[in-house]
Amino acid sequence: MANAANIEAVSELKTRLENKPNFILASYSGLTVEDMSNLRAKLRKEGSEMKVIKNNLFLRALKESSAHKDKSIEFGDAYKGPLAAIFSTESLPAIAKVCKDFAKDKKELEVKTGYMDGQVLDKSGVEAIAGLPSKAELLSQIARGLNAPTTQIASGINQIMASLARAINAVGEKNG
Repeated sequence: MANAANIEAVSELKTRLENKPNFILASYSGLTVEDMSNLRAKLRKEGSEMKVIKNNLFLRALKESSAHKDKSIEFGDAYKGPLAAIFSTESLPAIAKVCKDFAKDKKELEVKTGYMDGQVLDKSGVEAIAGLPSKAELLSQIARGLNAPTTQIASGINQIMASLARAINAVGEKNG
């Protein structure tokens, strides 16, 4: 029978999963309290939060979560040992990058798996999205791409008008 603390923990995790459906699961064994605080601070800057979880309670919350209810999520061997869940709304590539960069210095942090937009990601999948640009960077690239043809058209029209003005000026000087 479930005790009150476990029921509340599942409820809290379920709320987090509904508010921030994308997440990364990472092993943190061996990190000091200071390391964990530094990692949490870096993750907060990216709009995410990290919570040490009990695996069975997290799985129960995941199955009950309305954001994940229709999905059959299996993590396999990645879901062993003490884990921390790093929750995110939409900037999972930025979160993955923070974890990847942090793990370069602190080998104790090991990304196990992740979940983004309905897809379960293995360790290599999480590392792959760490190299993706953020949503803001992608929108900026799209805007530049859309703006380039307009700029080229305006430049071309400007050159035609300048050529026409030079030609009219030359005719005026010749006749004048």
